[in-house]
Amino acid sequence: MKEPLDNLLDLQREYQRFIKKLAKKNKLTFAEWQLLQQISNGNNSQESLAQKMQLDISTLSRQLSRLTQKKFVSVTKNQQVKVKARKSYCYKLSQLGKTVLSQMNADFDEFGQKVFAQWSLEEKNFLKILINRLMQSMKRVKLN
Repeated sequence: MKEPLDNLLDLQREYQRFIKKLAKKNKLTFAEWQLLQQISNGNNSQESLAQKMQLDISTLSRQLSRLTQKKFVSVTKNQQVKVKARKSYCYKLSQLGKTVLSQMNADFDEFGQKVFAQWSLEEKNFLKILINRLMQSMKRVKLN
Protein backbone atom coordinates (compact mmCIF):
# COMPACT_ATOMS: atom_id res chain seq x y z
CA MET A 1 0.00 0.00 0.00
CA LYS A 2 1.27 3.47 -0.89
CA GLU A 3 2.21 6.05 1.68
CA PRO A 4 -0.22 8.99 2.09
CA LEU A 5 2.16 11.53 0.57
CA ASP A 6 2.66 9.30 -2.48
CA ASN A 7 -1.13 9.17 -2.88
CA LEU A 8 -1.25 12.95 -2.64
CA LEU A 9 1.33 13.25 -5.42
CA ASP A 10 -0.74 10.94 -7.61
CA LEU A 11 -3.86 12.98 -6.83
CA GLN A 12 -2.04 16.22 -7.64
CA ARG A 13 -0.87 14.87 -11.01
CA GLU A 14 -4.37 13.69 -11.92
CA TYR A 15 -5.94 16.97 -10.81
CA GLN A 16 -3.42 19.04 -12.79
CA ARG A 17 -3.92 16.85 -15.86
CA PHE A 18 -7.66 17.40 -15.75
CA ILE A 19 -7.41 21.15 -15.10
CA LYS A 20 -5.00 21.53 -18.03
CA LYS A 21 -7.48 19.75 -20.31
CA LEU A 22 -10.33 21.87 -19.00
CA ALA A 23 -8.35 25.08 -19.49
CA LYS A 24 -7.25 24.04 -22.98
CA LYS A 25 -10.89 23.39 -23.90
CA ASN A 26 -11.55 27.02 -22.93
CA LYS A 27 -8.45 28.28 -24.83
CA LEU A 28 -6.64 29.10 -21.58
CA THR A 29 -3.75 27.92 -19.49
CA PHE A 30 -4.22 27.30 -15.78
CA ALA A 31 -2.19 30.47 -15.04
CA GLU A 32 -4.33 32.54 -17.42
CA TRP A 33 -7.50 31.27 -15.75
CA GLN A 34 -6.19 32.27 -12.33
CA LEU A 35 -5.15 35.67 -13.70
CA LEU A 36 -8.58 36.29 -15.23
CA GLN A 37 -10.08 35.37 -11.87
CA GLN A 38 -7.91 37.94 -10.09
CA ILE A 39 -8.74 40.68 -12.60
CA SER A 40 -12.42 39.82 -12.21
CA ASN A 41 -11.97 40.21 -8.43
CA GLY A 42 -10.77 43.80 -8.90
CA ASN A 43 -7.00 43.31 -8.92
CA ASN A 44 -6.34 45.32 -12.05
CA SER A 45 -2.80 46.67 -11.74
CA GLN A 46 0.42 44.77 -12.39
CA GLU A 47 1.54 45.44 -8.84
CA SER A 48 -1.59 44.02 -7.21
CA LEU A 49 -1.68 41.08 -9.63
CA ALA A 50 1.99 40.27 -9.03
CA GLN A 51 1.40 40.30 -5.30
CA LYS A 52 -1.76 38.17 -5.41
CA MET A 53 -0.34 35.69 -7.91
CA GLN A 54 3.13 35.69 -6.31
CA LEU A 55 4.79 36.31 -9.68
CA ASP A 56 7.61 38.56 -10.77
CA ILE A 57 6.61 41.44 -13.05
CA SER A 58 8.28 40.00 -16.18
CA THR A 59 6.39 36.68 -15.92
CA LEU A 60 3.16 38.51 -15.19
CA SER A 61 3.75 40.85 -18.13
CA ARG A 62 4.08 37.92 -20.53
CA GLN A 63 0.87 36.34 -19.25
CA LEU A 64 -1.02 39.63 -19.46
CA SER A 65 0.31 40.16 -22.97
CA ARG A 66 -1.05 36.75 -24.04
CA LEU A 67 -4.43 37.54 -22.52
CA THR A 68 -4.45 40.87 -24.35
CA GLN A 69 -3.54 39.16 -27.65
CA LYS A 70 -6.38 36.69 -27.12
CA LYS A 71 -8.64 39.71 -26.51
CA PHE A 72 -9.63 38.40 -23.06
CA VAL A 73 -8.44 41.61 -21.35
CA SER A 74 -8.06 45.23 -22.33
CA VAL A 75 -5.31 47.45 -21.03
CA THR A 76 -5.18 51.18 -20.45
CA LYS A 77 -2.45 53.44 -19.12
CA ASN A 78 -3.04 54.66 -15.63
CA GLN A 79 -2.11 58.34 -16.01
CA GLN A 80 -2.28 59.10 -12.30
CA VAL A 81 0.10 56.46 -10.98
CA LYS A 82 3.72 55.83 -11.82
CA VAL A 83 5.51 53.06 -9.97
CA LYS A 84 9.29 53.37 -9.60
CA ALA A 85 9.57 55.45 -12.79
CA ARG A 86 7.62 52.83 -14.75
CA LYS A 87 4.34 53.26 -16.49
CA SER A 88 1.36 51.80 -14.71
CA TYR A 89 -1.40 49.96 -16.54
CA CYS A 90 -4.95 49.04 -15.65
CA TYR A 91 -6.36 45.69 -16.85
CA LYS A 92 -10.01 44.90 -17.39
CA LEU A 93 -11.85 41.82 -18.61
CA SER A 94 -13.28 42.18 -22.09
CA GLN A 95 -16.70 40.74 -22.87
CA LEU A 96 -14.94 37.75 -24.43
CA GLY A 97 -12.80 37.40 -21.29
CA LYS A 98 -15.90 37.46 -19.09
CA THR A 99 -17.50 34.79 -21.25
CA VAL A 100 -14.41 32.55 -21.20
CA LEU A 101 -13.98 32.98 -17.43
CA SER A 102 -17.64 32.23 -16.82
CA GLN A 103 -17.47 29.08 -18.97
CA MET A 104 -14.24 27.89 -17.34
CA ASN A 105 -15.71 28.42 -13.87
CA ALA A 106 -18.89 26.59 -14.85
CA ASP A 107 -16.86 23.68 -16.25
CA PHE A 108 -14.78 23.57 -13.06
CA ASP A 109 -17.92 23.58 -10.88
CA GLU A 110 -19.41 20.78 -12.98
CA PHE A 111 -16.19 18.79 -12.54
CA GLY A 112 -16.44 19.20 -8.77
CA GLN A 113 -20.06 18.12 -8.75
CA LYS A 114 -19.25 15.01 -10.77
CA VAL A 115 -16.27 14.09 -8.59
CA PHE A 116 -18.30 14.32 -5.40
CA ALA A 117 -21.65 13.13 -6.79
CA GLN A 118 -21.55 9.87 -4.82
CA TRP A 119 -20.19 11.42 -1.62
CA SER A 120 -22.39 12.17 1.37
CA LEU A 121 -22.23 15.54 3.10
CA GLU A 122 -20.52 13.86 6.06
CA GLU A 123 -17.84 12.37 3.81
CA LYS A 124 -17.15 15.75 2.17
CA ASN A 125 -16.95 17.45 5.56
CA PHE A 126 -14.62 14.76 6.86
CA LEU A 127 -12.36 15.25 3.83
CA LYS A 128 -12.26 19.01 4.51
CA ILE A 129 -11.28 18.34 8.12
CA LEU A 130 -8.51 15.95 7.08
CA ILE A 131 -7.16 18.33 4.43
CA ASN A 132 -7.15 21.22 6.92
CA ARG A 133 -5.37 19.03 9.46
CA LEU A 134 -2.80 18.00 6.87
CA MET A 135 -2.21 21.64 5.88
CA GLN A 136 -1.64 22.61 9.51
CA SER A 137 0.77 19.71 10.00
CA MET A 138 2.72 20.69 6.88
CA LYS A 139 2.98 24.30 8.08
CA ARG A 140 4.49 23.11 11.37
CA VAL A 141 7.26 21.12 9.66
CA LYS A 142 10.52 23.08 9.52
CA LEU A 143 12.90 22.17 6.73
CA ASN A 144 16.60 22.90 7.22
